[in-house]
Amino acid sequence: MTSGFSVIIPVYNAENFLLRAVRSVQEQTLAPLEILMVDDCSTDGTRDVVAKLAEADSRIRLLQTAQNGGPSAARNLGINAAKGDWIATLDADDAFEPDRLRRLADLTAGAPEPDIVADDLLYYDSGAHCPTGPAHATRGFTGRDITLADYLRHNLADGKGADWGLLKPCFRRDFLMRTNLRYPASMRHGEDFAFMVSLLESGARFRLLDEALYLYTQRSGAISRRVSDLSRTSIAYGALARSALTLAREPGISGRPDLVTLLRQRADGLMRLDDAHFFSVAVRRKDIGGLLRRLRERPSFGPFICLLIFRAICRRVVRRG
Repeated sequence: MTSGFSVIIPVYNAENFLLRAVRSVQEQTLAPLEILMVDDCSTDGTRDVVAKLAEADSRIRLLQTAQNGGPSAARNLGINAAKGDWIATLDADDAFEPDRLRRLADLTAGAPEPDIVADDLLYYDSGAHCPTGPAHATRGFTGRDITLADYLRHNLADGKGADWGLLKPCFRRDFLMRTNLRYPASMRHGEDFAFMVSLLESGARFRLLDEALYLYTQRSGAISRRVSDLSRTSIAYGALARSALTLAREPGISGRPDLVTLLRQRADGLMRLDDAHFFSVAVRRKDIGGLLRRLRERPSFGPFICLLIFRAICRRVVRRG
């Protein structure tokens, strides 16, 4: 097998911003073996932009999905075509720090060899054109393998830290080929989380690097307070919650009460986020009917929103005081 990293970049209608992602891979201190650009049936000039990049850099290969299938289908196509020992994925609206692949390669050298490695996120504000700081998601977890229970405990959506589901792991290609595991093609939200659960359930060794080397574009900039013109991240908390409950019923998990409890806690946390988002949108739109329907469908919605309102009043009183 050929050594090195295969970097997979799914692209969909990304002609205006994909160059940042590609350049960040081309400028790595450890050069990638190949850069697989997977066009998911874009309707703009994305394919032409990638074709020109491929003419100038022999490491770039343009792949095309047969039909628009979302990020899972695009990544799976890239995985199946990859030649490297390690597979790294990069979203077209994000970027790598220059030393990312080298530092992760150092992490893969530990014995016994890991099957998955990941680093911390470095948040990026596209409106201010600068990083805003690390997520501090990986602090305190270097030097040991991460278990499935560890992973679930850091995906509770409880607001107490960055969820590990946002991390962008790299995968040993041999492990993916032996297990035949791929991203769930039927999912367009939470596919990273579900994929990681399946890998860890199958015995993958997972290690973390406490360095923030993946530039993750924030949906709303921490400095500029502007909605990103790059980010393709969408809010689908309800779908993510349903996915967590589905995973809790899988044969390999349903028999472990500790894992089932963690997945249910994740679903509860996501539904609270969904409630807060729904309330914010409904208030802006003055959608009283929608609020009443939500109250009927989710009895917990009322007390939760009362708590949010109370906290907002307290913050306003503190600022005025």
